[in-house]
Parts: sequence; C-alpha cells; structure tokens
Amino acid sequence: MLNRRFPLKILAAMGAVMAMASGVVHAQASGQTGVAAPELAPLRRCDCPFASKQYLAYSIDGMCTVQRHSSGRECEFGFSGVGANRAVVNALLGQEAFDAQLRIASEIFARYVAFAQSGDPASLSDSKFIETALPVLSRASLFREAVVHADLPVKQMDAEIGEFSRKYSLVISEVFRGKQAPQTIKWSPNSQFEIGQGFVLMDFRQQSQLLVLFFTPAKR
Repeated sequence: MLNRRFPLKILAAMGAVMAMASGVVHAQASGQTGVAAPELAPLRRCDCPFASKQYLAYSIDGMCTVQRHSSGRECEFGFSGVGANRAVVNALLGQEAFDAQLRIASEIFARYVAFAQSGDPASLSDSKFIETALPVLSRASLFREAVVHADLPVKQMDAEIGEFSRKYSLVISEVFRGKQAPQTIKWSPNSQFEIGQGFVLMDFRQQSQLLVLFFTPAKR
C-alpha cells in the first residue's frame, strides 16, 4: 500500500500481522558484541520510505524483507524467502542454491503460518532457524536484476550476511527473546548490522539498507 498513488510493484501481502516489541541500543565491535544501556526505539515495519519523503510503501509485517537502494528511489520486497530472480541466483550462486532457496522458503512459510495462528514468536526466535533463514530471507530481496544493475556487490553482501548469521545467530535469538539488549554491530569496513527484537538490518556503505523482519507488533 502507498500513502499516495505510485507505480511500484510490491509482492502481495500474505498471512496475518502478529506481535512482539522492538528496540535498539548502539554498540560497535569487529566480530564481537558490545552492549550499551537499554533504551526504547521505534517499532519496525516492513516498509520502505522513499528519498523524496513523499511516498511510503508497506508489505506484510512478518517473514518479510525489503531492500532500499539507488539513493532511496527503489525498493525490493520479498516474503518468506520468495522473490529472488532465478537467473541472478543461478549466475552468481548456481542452480543448487536456487533449489535450496525454494525448499527452505517453504519451511519458513510453515513456521510463519504457525506463528500467525498462535501469536507465539518462539519458533521464529530459535537460533538454528535464524542461522538458516536469515540468508534465505535476505536473498529474496537481494538477488534481483535491479540490484545487480545498481552496481551493488550482491555476492559479497550475501557472503557477509551468511557469515554474520553463522556467528551471531545465538545473539540474534537472545535479542529476539528479550534476553539481550538490541544492538548495532560494525561488521566490516563496508557494512554494519542492527539487531532488534524481531528484525535484522544490514546497512552496506550507506548505499543499500536491507531489512529482514521476522516478526513485529507494528500493525497497519
């Protein structure tokens, strides 16, 4: 949905919007976690504010991804790991990666449906699930022709997300469960990750912001 009429293609909303709170605290580390005193932060939605500040696009608030690029003029939405361009994935990662993408996407969707029915985010906060799901969800919005044409290093970004999910899945799980404070991690010279209660946000060179939203209470 757009605040004004605007010719933007967005994946159709699927499932129900369910609930948990989010927040953020800032800390920096290179491969290590730093935690500052907790403070409240705005809830996150799977939305995309355009650079003009005249339009705002929304998608479903759970198992949703959105990548904002091209100086805030374009947004790429995905849901449950679905949305990646087959030709782009095959060219950069191979056919097996695309097949695995769809197989894992169906498992992600099954968990989302269970969450939508129960309202309990525990299954979406499991560290093993997060480690597997985070790269797959990210690829749904990252591996697009428009992103490649925007001269973003898609394969490098994907590798950083994969490594981050392996090293930080336990931390992400703890934040999702409210057992650790949300935080921002300086991951590499090019990127940083923000972990909040229900979401992970990658900022790459301040050129691309990729939000992976597992769950949120912020309803439309």
